[in-house]
Amino acid sequence: MKYNYTSKFILVLYLFCGFNAIFAQSADIQLEEVQIMGSRTRAYQSEVYTIHIDTLLRTKYIGSDLAQILQNETNLNITQYGGQGSLASLRMRGSAPSQTQINWNGIPVNSSTTGSIDLSLLSGGMADAIDLAYGAGGSLFGNGTFGGSVNLFNQPDWNNRWSASLAAEAGSWNHLKSGLNIRVGNDNIQYYLSGLYQSSPNTYRYHNPFKAGNPLECRLNDSLNLGAVQQHFFLRLPYNWFIQYGGWWQNRNKQLPASMSSQPSITAFEKDQSLRQFVRTTKWFHRSSFELTAAFFTDSMNYSEKMITTDSATRSSGIRTANTFLSFNHRWFITDRLAMENGADFEYHTAQVQAYNGPVRESDGAVFSQLKWNLKRLTTQMSYRQVFYALSGTKPLVALAIQYQLAGQGLLVKGQISNKYRVPTLNDRYWQPGGNPGLMPETGFGYDMGAAWTSKITTRTTINLTSLLFIQNINNWIQWIPSGTYWSPRNIRQVNCKGLETELTARWNGGDLKVLGKLMYSYTESFDMSRSDVESRVSRQLPYVPFHLLKVFLGVEYHDFEA
Repeated sequence: MKYNYTSKFILVLYLFCGFNAIFAQSADIQLEEVQIMGSRTRAYQSEVYTIHIDTLLRTKYIGSDLAQILQNETNLNITQYGGQGSLASLRMRGSAPSQTQINWNGIPVNSSTTGSIDLSLLSGGMADAIDLAYGAGGSLFGNGTFGGSVNLFNQPDWNNRWSASLAAEAGSWNHLKSGLNIRVGNDNIQYYLSGLYQSSPNTYRYHNPFKAGNPLECRLNDSLNLGAVQQHFFLRLPYNWFIQYGGWWQNRNKQLPASMSSQPSITAFEKDQSLRQFVRTTKWFHRSSFELTAAFFTDSMNYSEKMITTDSATRSSGIRTANTFLSFNHRWFITDRLAMENGADFEYHTAQVQAYNGPVRESDGAVFSQLKWNLKRLTTQMSYRQVFYALSGTKPLVALAIQYQLAGQGLLVKGQISNKYRVPTLNDRYWQPGGNPGLMPETGFGYDMGAAWTSKITTRTTINLTSLLFIQNINNWIQWIPSGTYWSPRNIRQVNCKGLETELTARWNGGDLKVLGKLMYSYTESFDMSRSDVESRVSRQLPYVPFHLLKVFLGVEYHDFEA
């Protein structure tokens, strides 16, 4: 990469500030021990509209994928194509699936080839907590956060000595799923092991409208077999050192059925395999901490076709990617009300794809700084990230977030403004035929403003109401369009997104009997402003983005039973 002298000066200045703060805090002074835990994103996303899902994961969703959890617990727009294990995508705030970042313990897992990730491939029930940061700022999370960020966390319970749970699920069409969770440890060592297995033939019946008489047929060639194992090791060492290791292996074999209108002579298969590993080391001082993270991910996808009559292979293609992630950050509590964080990220991507006409290697990096100021009822957060990317050079990202708690009213007001960006994927630039090496990154600005109100109506009844308005502009939206005999990506769209998100929750606690009611509603406009010939609001709305989305939930608990 070629960086100018200004960029080099900024990088040296940031690293100097970070290391200087470390050595300044490591003097040999006897002070009361304070342990600072929690990832950078969790510590600095509280001023953004965030939904936390944690208490139900290990029991209710032990064997569930991320798509199922988000579908049941949130009002997000999840689209799924076909039966169990089929492609599931998230369109957050009117954006594309590739414009929402998915993180596992603070490390992005979005595909470097497509930019998105199939939610059915993510075992959400293996996480201890899931945080949804709506409209997450690029200065905090980095690449591709126009919709927001979904963050999966695994965290230790130092009070745990031994626990185990087993879940099984059975359904129509011979669907079977089982999950296992084992946790063992003491005050200094914790080890977690989670496993998931799923078998779904998906031989369901349906009426085929493409044939005369709308006959009842049985769906074939749509089977799924999936296995996943995840393990985590947490270690507390003397002198306030902490080490975490995480490993995640997953294998999925999926048949891809033909369309209802065809008479297929072949059957298609897709095999996805991934291995994700990371190590994180944290050192705590009295008023600061520093953290080093190293991760290595490998993913592969193999597509093949066979003749139905002879079971002989007719076609095969594969995708292999490997991503290396390195991160350093230092958090310094300057005073009881003022905290500062500095750090740097680095990523290295390699891909071997038959359609690329050769292997591809790329790297990018960033330095960042964040400042958080807490007053009695006012919290202000400012963040800055300088991105270094070969295609577009340096890219500054900034964000400002404010939160204010009204005294005695149970009312919390939040606001945020930030700019964002997303680099073109490897497929966008290197796929042959059609790839466009001259693509520009997608850019834009986002604005959020909302309030959360909590009131205890009676001694047993509590009501929570959250409402948020958002506006964001996305420029240079990348879209694949026909170009002669093939399709090619272009920066052609300018999209304006705006809308309302609101959630009303009521809880009644009657001792042994508990009742939870939830109403979630969102209104989203995602208009393609590049189409000057269209004036209708409906015609401007992007595909797969509903104007209105409403969900109602009612839950009842009695002792150990839930409905």
